[in-house]
Amino acid sequence: MNSANTDRHSSPQVFYEVAMSRLDAQMNRLEAIDRKLASLIGFASVIIAVFAVALQFGGVAQLPLGTIVLLRLAVAAYITLMVFALRAYRFVKWSFRPNLRDLHLHCKRKKYDDLGMRYWVALECLISYVRNEKKLSSKTSDGRKAMWLLAAETTLLVIAVLLLLAN
Repeated sequence: MNSANTDRHSSPQVFYEVAMSRLDAQMNRLEAIDRKLASLIGFASVIIAVFAVALQFGGVAQLPLGTIVLLRLAVAAYITLMVFALRAYRFVKWSFRPNLRDLHLHCKRKKYDDLGMRYWVALECLISYVRNEKKLSSKTSDGRKAMWLLAAETTLLVIAVLLLLAN
């Protein structure tokens, strides 16, 4: 077996590749959640606004009590949805180690050989991954709650329309 092949499959190299891959995947999950939250906020806002405009110009003199109750519940679901979505969407300081200045200093001082440097970078990535995971879990949980509330808002508005049409 040649030296390049041995280095490629050494423990520090494998650790480096896995750590980099996991941190990259974590950052991709974060970006995907943010994109979904942006869509969710937009859709929830549009659907409630369209319904409000339709009611305004629908020519109904007085809304049935059941429709009013359902509309108020839908607005409450929308407001709660926005709280969870914005809480999930808020700016959070994510860890993305190694710090480039530290990396530069380690490279400049030649503190480690190539495999040693990869091992140090992998440890830094692991620290970031662990620090980010709890925040990402909370973001995911808030996003799921917002998604369920979007389903509730939409269902309430559909039932309100059906009840209005039945009268």
